[in-house]
Amino acid sequence: MFHPEYIDPKKLITNDDILKLFQLVEKHGGVLRFVGGAVRDAIAGIDRSDIDLVTDMSPAEFSDMCFDEGLKCVPIGIQFFTTGVIVGDNFFKVTSLSSDDENSKDEWKKDAAKRDLTINAVYADDKGNVFDYYNGIRDLEQGNIKFIGSPQETIEADYIRIMRFFRFCAMFGKNIDSKSLKACIDNKELLHKVSLEKIKEELFKIIMAPYAVTALKLIFENGILDFLIAPPKSIDNLEKLCVLVDKLGISKSVIRRIFVMFEPDAKRAVRLADIFRLTKDQKEHLIELCKVRISLNNFKNIVLIKQLLFKYGREICIDKFLCLNLDTENIDFIKSTLNTLYSEQIPVFPLTGKYLLSLGADSKLLGLYIDSLKKDWYENGCVATRDELVQKYREIF
Repeated sequence: MFHPEYIDPKKLITNDDILKLFQLVEKHGGVLRFVGGAVRDAIAGIDRSDIDLVTDMSPAEFSDMCFDEGLKCVPIGIQFFTTGVIVGDNFFKVTSLSSDDENSKDEWKKDAAKRDLTINAVYADDKGNVFDYYNGIRDLEQGNIKFIGSPQETIEADYIRIMRFFRFCAMFGKNIDSKSLKACIDNKELLHKVSLEKIKEELFKIIMAPYAVTALKLIFENGILDFLIAPPKSIDNLEKLCVLVDKLGISKSVIRRIFVMFEPDAKRAVRLADIFRLTKDQKEHLIELCKVRISLNNFKNIVLIKQLLFKYGREICIDKFLCLNLDTENIDFIKSTLNTLYSEQIPVFPLTGKYLLSLGADSKLLGLYIDSLKKDWYENGCVATRDELVQKYREIF
């Protein structure tokens, strides 16, 4: 299916180096097209940085062209007919059509047939013309997530496609193809043969996607990842969190999503951090969320909020507050408290041991002095100044 001028070329041609590569391939009698995510996301109106390119030139022909034009290139995936090329300041991966019949007029359609999902088998040229061989545009518009051709054969070609199916369900899925889903369930044991890192990478993308709840329910209800992760305590909590965050218009957080869905203790948080490939800081943040024991009563006035900010920091307080308000319908209250949490300065205890020593404090009792004064400062709302604390020190000690 050919759609003339379906995409604004500016959505695909993001720099002069890409345009130059298209012009050079055309100059040497070849055809170059965008494929997969770049086209799919351009149609869906999603920003994307990854670019996948396909040419009808063989790897040898493409390499010869690069040599003639003074471009540096290197084979990076011979088994996939992929060549890397540097144009200006950019590096591109270009895959050659792998049709067994070089004289076939349907070599582009045959290339499309080897891809996983219909929505990932749409091509476009540098003019914005779109080539859709398996109704991928229609499926994208309708939210249909389904494999190309036989789901069984598609999965057998690459087992990680099971996870990719659920990832795209999480990204675009409104109507899940039953045959494709059944094939994923029937072949879930094949995931045992896939690199855990690849599975974890897909799982991370799933939990952060717009329809994460839909995809995760399918995964856990059908035991797709039972060998890797135990089912969460409450996917419904995740759904509530997603709705709340959308209403508030604030950024998504993988930490919040994991926390509300699994309600882990600190020990399980360590395991989840590994499964979801969290950074060191994210892991520590998740563990801290598990340890903190506070309720909505701790947010009812500015004095208590200052105490929380001092004790736990801004991010912990914000995440805890949101997780405590999953069933709250008073959005105005939530927004007001969030504004305070975002804008209020984190209190800093204004007195140091060094300063007390300069006033003649006994060094052996310095820890006692500081602990006592800090406790009094904290219990009174973290507002006393250094001079006020010094005055209290003189009165007490």
